[in-house]
Amino acid sequence: MHSIVQTALRSLQGLAYAKAVEQCRRVAWLSRSHAGAARLEERARSVAAWENNISMLRLAMTTEERVELRIKRAIYLRMLLESAPVRLQPWVDEDDLASMPASHLFEWVAYDLERLELEEIEGTFTPGEEVLYVREALAYRGFE
Repeated sequence: MHSIVQTALRSLQGLAYAKAVEQCRRVAWLSRSHAGAARLEERARSVAAWENNISMLRLAMTTEERVELRIKRAIYLRMLLESAPVRLQPWVDEDDLASMPASHLFEWVAYDLERLELEEIEGTFTPGEEVLYVREALAYRGFE
């Protein structure tokens, strides 16, 4: 794997974490009190910083490296989504937000964001990229 792709993958995961934390804080703020507006702004700046970092990395990548990044990220997201039943097992969507443990809220938000990101990535694959994606996913699972 190209080192710039590896750096971009770490940055994408940092962005995903920052987005999940931002959304959790937003939900907590809306359901509890309005005292944390400054923290919401801080989280939004964190998301923007990660997005800027990823944009700069993508500008420095070749087309081949950008394809590799999307494929590797999609495989990683697929792995996370497959672990969702275990991560989310004791909880249900109907749980009250005000009394929901922070870890529970984070897992639900992260799961939703992972699903959306994977759909977005898979929706942009060309037929050739899709073949590479399937091949790499099978290799990751040990089928090739």
